[in-house]
Amino acid sequence: MAREIGDVLFDADAIARRVRDLGRQLTETYRGREPVLVAIMKGCVLFLADLVRAWDGPMDLEFITAESYEGTEPGQVRLAVPDGFADRVAGRPVLVVDDIFDTGATLEAVRETLTRLGAEEVRTVVFLRKHGPEGAAAAQADSRRRPQPDWVGFDVPDRFLVGYGLDLDGRYRNLPYVAAVRDG
Repeated sequence: MAREIGDVLFDADAIARRVRDLGRQLTETYRGREPVLVAIMKGCVLFLADLVRAWDGPMDLEFITAESYEGTEPGQVRLAVPDGFADRVAGRPVLVVDDIFDTGATLEAVRETLTRLGAEEVRTVVFLRKHGPEGAAAAQADSRRRPQPDWVGFDVPDRFLVGYGLDLDGRYRNLPYVAAVRDG
């Protein structure tokens, strides 16, 4: 293991169990409907692949990218959507899939865009949700925070994490576990 990789928070087995559980929950929620899964690239690719394999039902997949504007206020997000995207989500239930919920700015921007494009409903699932030292319950209760994801794989401390799609300067996405990066 590289020297910059610290404690493992979730091993491959724990991740697989949780993703299968989420797949069962989503299968039940969307039974009888065919949602469009909108994946926010790149970090969610491993989570997405495992999630759709754990899903027992029809779905469509779409991919978008989200980037923060450089040189502007925090929380501003630029979305890149493919041609014809609006036609594929209009009038459909949409489930946004993302790797990590931190400030919520990305999910909020994606949700607003999909609503504006005519999605029937927009719900969200994230692999990880960061929380500060006050804990996840306090973060959820804080009315100043942006809307929370509908489904969460794991709540995690407010640390820099790598593995299972999460990277540090483009490295470590391929790790089969999630680990914290060592401070300093």
